[in-house]
Amino acid sequence: MHTDEAVHAIKFGELLENNSYKYDPIEYHGPTLNYFTLVSAAIGGKHNLKQINEYTLRLVPAITSLLLIISLLLLLNKYNTKFILLTALLFSASPVLQFYSRYYIQEVLLVTFSYVSIFTFYKFFKTKKIIWSVISGLLVGLTFSTKETSIIIFFSAIVALIILSFIYVDFRKKIIITPLNLSLVFLTALVISILFYSSFLSNPKGIIDSITTFGHYFNKANTNQNHIYPWYYYLKLMLYTNNHLIFYSSIPIFIFSILGFYSSFSHNIKIGNGYFFKFVAIFSFTQAIIYSFISYKTPWLVLNFWVGFLIIAALGIYYTYKSIRKRTIKNMFTILITMVLFHNVYQLYITSFKYPYQPENPFTYSQPTDNIIVISNKIINVVKTLPKGNDTFVNIIAKDNDYWPLPWYLRKLNNVAWNNKVPDTIFNFPIILSTPNFENELIEKLYTLPPAGKKNLYIPLFSEYLEIRPGIEMRGYIQKDFYDTYLRTSNKTNFNKP
Repeated sequence: MHTDEAVHAIKFGELLENNSYKYDPIEYHGPTLNYFTLVSAAIGGKHNLKQINEYTLRLVPAITSLLLIISLLLLLNKYNTKFILLTALLFSASPVLQFYSRYYIQEVLLVTFSYVSIFTFYKFFKTKKIIWSVISGLLVGLTFSTKETSIIIFFSAIVALIILSFIYVDFRKKIIITPLNLSLVFLTALVISILFYSSFLSNPKGIIDSITTFGHYFNKANTNQNHIYPWYYYLKLMLYTNNHLIFYSSIPIFIFSILGFYSSFSHNIKIGNGYFFKFVAIFSFTQAIIYSFISYKTPWLVLNFWVGFLIIAALGIYYTYKSIRKRTIKNMFTILITMVLFHNVYQLYITSFKYPYQPENPFTYSQPTDNIIVISNKIINVVKTLPKGNDTFVNIIAKDNDYWPLPWYLRKLNNVAWNNKVPDTIFNFPIILSTPNFENELIEKLYTLPPAGKKNLYIPLFSEYLEIRPGIEMRGYIQKDFYDTYLRTSNKTNFNKP
């Protein structure tokens, strides 16, 4: 499990076990992921953190991404069936979208809520039914309640509306937003946001925090040196990766998205209202520019504009096909698109299933190594053999609390202390995990601080070099008499096996 997933999982555990959630505007994102996971846990009959697993958590983004694909039906009319099918295929075969649909993070929820709100507003534009204004407001509220980067989404939407209003006079005439419609959208979004950020009115301060969080976000975006990358980071991420494990490229989709941008402004769109595609084009392109020039970057942020690129790419493919007159060339173009889709499916398989955790995968980021399983399994197997079992005292020490995602893997242990320094009471813990920089101080305290009769001999718990993440080594220490108990019990168990 990824570090960020583990952080959100532990945060969700507090809500699940204590029926309590308090929004943190500095370290965490919005509350929707946590609250929707309650549904997943209830379906699985899970009542505490020890009972839930990766499936319980990842079911939420997986279903949400499925809803994004299904929501394309909101755009369906008798003229655009093939376009909707093509867009659904591009969504389903998108390696980056499907990769992060299996991550317990907020991004898939954010992308789904924001784009479906556009679809429902388009539905209101076509039908003028009030219900679609209310649904749009609901989705806008969910977007705001999911992550502080929603401010970029709202800004991009406003930019798109302003540009279209400035360029096209008839756009201002056709987009009829009455005070009633606008009020319904705003009030619905406001109610949803208040409910989620206030933890359903149990934490009123969360409402204020939902605004102050933007200051923290922009400060982090400009000062956090751990995630600073050049402006072309996302362009490089999506277009080309080639190493000894993975060749990845979305160049064909990118080319068709450029054709789609051209088509959205140059053609008399007959598969739906042309302003919809113009809006999506400007909306996604604006987000791409903003995210590219914000120094703080993580790979999943690309979803915010890439989903729009996929919609516009489908438009580019559709109009390229329609513009071809000769049947032979049409057939060749169909074969080309089929090959592109199959290549995307192959890349989806490579990135999501064959090499989902390897650092060569362009979508992995600060990914735990396989050693995390070795470390956690060794500790769990050892404590099983000890008198106190899961109540055995374990101490984990790492600089800047950089021990994630170990809290997730050791969640079934009852007495784990998490520290960013070596405590003076360290000799009371029979099992210790520590990063190497604390080793000298740890040894000194283990053998100088214990009172008479309380000194114990500690030996290495692991016989090999182990990392929880690339470059972050974790060393284990255990009192010798406890390790002897583990060895005797293990040998006896193995001896008794048939």
